Amino acid sequence: MKSPSLIFISLVFALFHFAGCQRSELATTDQATSLTKVQLQLDWFPEPAHGGFFQAAEKGYYAEVGLEVEIIPGGPGGRPIPKVAAGQVAFSMGRSDDIMLAVQEGLPVLIVAALMQHDPQAILLHASHPVNKLADLDGHAIMAYPGSAWIPYLKKHYGIEIDLLPMSYGLARFVADPELIQACFVTDEPFRLEQQGTAVKTLLLSDSGYDPYRVIVAHGPFVAENPAVVRAFVAASLRGWADYINGDPAPAHERIGRENDHMTPAQMEFSHSEMIRRRFITGDLQEGESLGSLDPQRLDGHAALLLEVGVLSAPLPRERYVTFEFLPHSP
Repeated sequence: MKSPSLIFISLVFALFHFAGCQRSELATTDQATSLTKVQLQLDWFPEPAHGGFFQAAEKGYYAEVGLEVEIIPGGPGGRPIPKVAAGQVAFSMGRSDDIMLAVQEGLPVLIVAALMQHDPQAILLHASHPVNKLADLDGHAIMAYPGSAWIPYLKKHYGIEIDLLPMSYGLARFVADPELIQACFVTDEPFRLEQQGTAVKTLLLSDSGYDPYRVIVAHGPFVAENPAVVRAFVAASLRGWADYINGDPAPAHERIGRENDHMTPAQMEFSHSEMIRRRFITGDLQEGESLGSLDPQRLDGHAALLLEVGVLSAPLPRERYVTFEFLPHSP
């Protein structure tokens, strides 16, 4: 699952704005079925990181709450956050730090639930590379998405300098260059590379203390106008995620395999098991907390950190970028 460039988000939003793009009707009811139609824009091609949404669709959880959810594949040009901001789709996904910066830039997007309690993003290196911890990245170049907020954080936290290389799609460049360092997701690229015979190691960014949520994000005006639809979507999605993580993931995997022929059964099994083993979805939830929970203090702390490292230019009140109204147990 890939993270969009925040610079790209701002530029696309500006283009939408100045082109006079009008918000479309994001929820329509099919009179024949009485189901309300909404769209969910994925942030990448279908993969296990989207498994709970596909599980909810395949097992009828969306239909049970009166929704027909169209799950739209992403990709290099998917533009999930700009599409939500422009009112082209009602829902998408992203990282909480990306959403904070997007809101600071004026995009009308709102976090409505957590998708992952912990971030699976990591630094990917060849197994033979001399860098063995994040502080060792000093003086190295990393291939990553421009605007990624973790880059200035690492620089300040460890007192290091890092050069940024623009991200390329695919792994051919990494395989060909044993010195190359790039961003990855521990649930994806390491397995594919090992299967190809390339030995790798990873440094999880959350080990540095930089650990944003991965979140479900919605179009702000849509949330205000359609709270019942948002509540139903969040509830059915979280039910899908609980079933995907705790039950049989086969319904989701069968659909993912149909829609993305690059996703092999072995890859999906690895990704699913890594999400469980590393507790990316469940995190460290306490008794009484449910999947999707968001901790206000954790969000406040992360916003303060982004302000400290200069990613945010001014304090960002929590109510501008998140609502707890649709969570199973509101704070």
